[in-house]
Amino acid sequence: MAATLNQLFRKVIFANELDSNLAFVLKFSDADGVRSGKSGYSFGVSQFDTQNNASALRCLGECGFSVAEITGIVNQTIDVKPLAARLAVHADIIERYDVEQLSYCLNKAVSFDLDFGVPLADESAALGGADYVNQYGSQGNGAVAYYRSLKRPITALDVLNFKLSNTKYGREHPLDCHRRYNNLMAIWKGATA
Repeated sequence: MAATLNQLFRKVIFANELDSNLAFVLKFSDADGVRSGKSGYSFGVSQFDTQNNASALRCLGECGFSVAEITGIVNQTIDVKPLAARLAVHADIIERYDVEQLSYCLNKAVSFDLDFGVPLADESAALGGADYVNQYGSQGNGAVAYYRSLKRPITALDVLNFKLSNTKYGREHPLDCHRRYNNLMAIWKGATA
């Protein structure tokens, strides 16, 4: 495999979070609609969710956003379109946070066997687990129990099946879960061909 696991994971996240469109990296977006769901405005390759990720707020602070602006972004009470220029000026800071986030997610997935005694079948399982961590924040006790019940190394398909049967998002948005899985598998198979 010529690409490293980190490089593959970045491609997976880029495809899954941004439909592989660079135009969205340095803009604020909201996948579930302004003030209509659990997510807030997001930015970066990893789509830092300002309502659910403390790193997003630290990143914005480092980019020079004021406390009032950050509060308005989190509460979705200000127009974020003009603020995209500030994201672009601080692309290097956002990239540093993206690298940290993606490394964190991948490390959590790769260490799943060491942490919980649940081995991964292959690198695609690590990519699936890391994508799950980026989307949900962690793979909690429910995931551990589910994977242990399989009594074999877990696969990327197992991560998808857990998401579909054990998360609200998976039950309500199965097509998007399948899209994410298909992106992952296409990237992984392309790298291993």
